[in-house]
Amino acid sequence: MRKWRLVGAGLVCVMLGATVGGASAQGDNPEHAPWHSGNYWGAGAQITLPRGVFRDDYANGFGLQGLFNYPLIALIDLSGSVGWNHFSGANDGDGIDIWELGFGGRFALGVFFMSGEMGYFSRVDEWNFVPGLGLRFDHWEFSLRTKAVHDTSWSSLRLGYYF
Repeated sequence: MRKWRLVGAGLVCVMLGATVGGASAQGDNPEHAPWHSGNYWGAGAQITLPRGVFRDDYANGFGLQGLFNYPLIALIDLSGSVGWNHFSGANDGDGIDIWELGFGGRFALGVFFMSGEMGYFSRVDEWNFVPGLGLRFDHWEFSLRTKAVHDTSWSSLRLGYYF
């Protein structure tokens, strides 16, 4: 667990350090970097799939997210999200709501990206590393992300739209 926190913290430091080069990487077009569509803010909806022990108490759920994606340098973007997830209770149990906050970076190769964020989750009141894979077109994004803090773990399939 400690290893993933260190990896996440290192990734955040690299992303913040890369911001120095980000301003000069804007090229001749001051509105956005040439490799990025210029759509930085978005909204997303996701299907959440609980795993492990968490699946014993909660069924599949859904969530909504606010998204942020900003190009720093070629191949590396700064990313962030704020979201809400609802899981219905398994076996007629009570459902729960989990709020999340994440920030980190993306390694983008054309439309394909790999992401790594440090995420905070309200249910467990703790930070953890959130890896993800996805496809990002001009306005649309499809991604698979996984979140795990102790026994609370789930994967999400997210469809996002950038304005």
